[in-house]
Amino acid sequence: MQFRFAVCAVWSRMPELALGRMSTNLQINSLMLNSRTLTVLITLILPAASIWAQPAKRVEVYAHRGARAFAPENTLTAYQTALRIGADWIDMDVVLTREGEVLLSHDLVLNPDITRDERGRFLAQSREALAKRSPAERAEYERKYAIHGLTLQELRQFDVGRLNPDSAYSRFFPDQVPVDGTRMPTLREVVHFGETTTRKKIRYQIEMKTDPLRSDYSPPPEAFAAAVYKALKQEGILDRVEVHAFDFRCLYELQKLDNHVKTAYLTSRDNEKDGAESLYSSDPQVAGVWTGGKLVKDHGNSIPAMVKALGGMAWDPEDAELTKEALDEAHRLGLKVVVWSWPEKLGTAFDAGLTAKMIDWGVDGIITDDPGRLISMLAARGLPVPDRY
Repeated sequence: MQFRFAVCAVWSRMPELALGRMSTNLQINSLMLNSRTLTVLITLILPAASIWAQPAKRVEVYAHRGARAFAPENTLTAYQTALRIGADWIDMDVVLTREGEVLLSHDLVLNPDITRDERGRFLAQSREALAKRSPAERAEYERKYAIHGLTLQELRQFDVGRLNPDSAYSRFFPDQVPVDGTRMPTLREVVHFGETTTRKKIRYQIEMKTDPLRSDYSPPPEAFAAAVYKALKQEGILDRVEVHAFDFRCLYELQKLDNHVKTAYLTSRDNEKDGAESLYSSDPQVAGVWTGGKLVKDHGNSIPAMVKALGGMAWDPEDAELTKEALDEAHRLGLKVVVWSWPEKLGTAFDAGLTAKMIDWGVDGIITDDPGRLISMLAARGLPVPDRY
């Protein structure tokens, strides 16, 4: 059986990769092909077609603390907002209450920039004003408002639905819509909301918040890991969770409980050479304070190599910290790389130029306060964007 094909147009558009060493200048106007010749031609064309059909690399969108550019951070309102905008992951920070409940909060001590008492008064004029108080006054504030020393019932009295207009923090998020009467939710409450809203499709990024220098209001890593793991397992979402932390000890303890849990190791510019908490410091007390004594010098002075050796699935560096060389090394090691921004250091909550560089470099995910703007940048480049709910 014979077939007539006009193949010159197809041939001239085939990428050089598909042609191998054959000359791309070859001109073929038409051929009378028998079935055997057709098979050869298809063998050449199909690899190219499969390359063309491959989806563009996905940069996953992580809605930071929900979507704090638009809604009060780490609240059900923030997650509702994030899911309406679109996200692959909803990001949250967790701490432990006095009775061991896993509660959402970025801060170990109630933040006066977002927290009001039952009478509607902010707990202090601002965080900056609090820092200027005497050591005794600051210690009293911390003693009174440390979350680890308060019960869930006591914490439910506080309103976290509005930014303190006197704070520097509020100026980063001028579009945030206040929702008075908002309370801090538990991890389980957020999961129930996410599961119901997305029919068990959304994924969860959970940051365990501690301070190894302040054990007086940080839970022991092993107790913290046990509480978080219990909640995640009972809610049945372990396969859709990434747990990350600056305090590597929390991740070690979680990996001891279940080495299938996806752990991501957080670092910042402060952990780089000459940083305030440099992992490269010659002083092991500095280099090992957030790593539980583990030293990057024992891993070729490479943070990605250290993360891999410690059992991490991912490395989550600050975007301003990341170099292309470190990204490529992490990818060679099989690590996922998800970046985040530090508004107080950048001077803005969303740096479009830096974000564009991260996309162009090929990071695997971006944690952002403004998922809508990130999604727009991805769409403009023809890259996949997350579902909305």
